[in-house]
Amino acid sequence: MRGPSTFEDLAAVIAVCLGTAHADGNFEEIEFKTILEGLRAQYNFEGRDDLLADYVKYANDMDLHDAIRRIQNFDPEEKQFASDMLFITIASDGKLSPEEEDVYKNMIDVCGLPLFTGADKL
Repeated sequence: MRGPSTFEDLAAVIAVCLGTAHADGNFEEIEFKTILEGLRAQYNFEGRDDLLADYVKYANDMDLHDAIRRIQNFDPEEKQFASDMLFITIASDGKLSPEEEDVYKNMIDVCGLPLFTGADKL
């Protein structure tokens, strides 16, 4: 699976993940760490925390509606990456409450994303 290749597109994924994590009104440090770990797993940010910080800053300043519109235009692999990032952010504490599942399903509907790759195993 391939994530977005442009700075703005990856920042859009981060913006949507952050927005989704804030949706329940209880943004947790583990959710933020999970976003960073997911990005480090997909992209080579080793020793480049300054670059990662630039992505997060840009994402924080990005309009969520613009980020969603950008994601809606992703190719299928980029959409799968965005969906997986959303899911691991929401389920970062190892659980998926019914409310969190509703938030996730709403965001994938809004963004036009497929379900999390491992959804059939849940």
